Amino acid sequence: MSNRKRKLAIGVDIGGTRTKMGLVDLNKGEVLEKVIAPTEKKDGAQFLHSITSGIAQLKSRAEKEPTILLGAGFGVTGFVLANGTVDSTYGFLEFMEDYPLTQLIQESCSLACKADNDARVVALGEALYGKGNGYNRVLVLTLGTGLGVGFVADGTFESKLAFGHMSGHQSIGQTDVACYCGKTGCLEALVSATGIVDSAIRLKWEEKYPTLPLTVDTIFEAQQKGNLDAHSVVSSFLTHLKTGIHNYINLFAPDIIVLGGGVARGMNPYLSQLSQVNYLKPYKSYHTSIVLSELGDHAGILGSAALFNQ
Repeated sequence: MSNRKRKLAIGVDIGGTRTKMGLVDLNKGEVLEKVIAPTEKKDGAQFLHSITSGIAQLKSRAEKEPTILLGAGFGVTGFVLANGTVDSTYGFLEFMEDYPLTQLIQESCSLACKADNDARVVALGEALYGKGNGYNRVLVLTLGTGLGVGFVADGTFESKLAFGHMSGHQSIGQTDVACYCGKTGCLEALVSATGIVDSAIRLKWEEKYPTLPLTVDTIFEAQQKGNLDAHSVVSSFLTHLKTGIHNYINLFAPDIIVLGGGVARGMNPYLSQLSQVNYLKPYKSYHTSIVLSELGDHAGILGSAALFNQ
């Protein structure tokens, strides 16, 4: 009987506005059931209650059939220590400084827990179950409110800890565009959703186009319709992203680069422009593909659960 039991894990993707939790079949890469809750940013007790309630619901679902529930994996912004303590989220979650995340969940839910940086677990999800499946070296750039960077080699993380999680803060040119980190010219400040919107604000978008919502989707749509300001914003975004991709190729030599996050959802018209660039080659026969994620919100859930495949 035990040989027929499916191996399951719970994946918890702690996002900026929502926390997405899912029960995952690790062999199939299938999310069997999902729970979504608002992310509590200020009150640690309420945060813990929300997470444990969702996990309890998913545990109950797992117990309805012959399965082995290995534990719960977490993806969270910031640096996570080997023991599952969140070093810092840089103000994203006000209470989460030196926060023993996995210890608290284990004590509350009687369930094994693992945690890692959110961009890294997204990369793991893409490498095992998404567009990166079948490739040895997978780089995932998550273009959302910020820029998440994750790299997976041969189905696992290249390092045990997320030492490269701040690599979106590489300075890529002479620009006075300020980043929240205190520097100017950071890639994250130029290619994230925040950066794209800020670029439009500098062109007085809201004053010129009061009937057009100031969103990345609107800017992309306006560019496709010939709006010159939108064209300027998108052109700048693509130029900076190409520079960033150049740098990441030199650092990681990925076989495939997967673009995910909210910004990537509208990037299909621009994918050929990114792919046709003559990027530097780490070795003569080197080639990489640039693709868009198809996992959507499931990438973080799948990757967090897949920490139990590591």
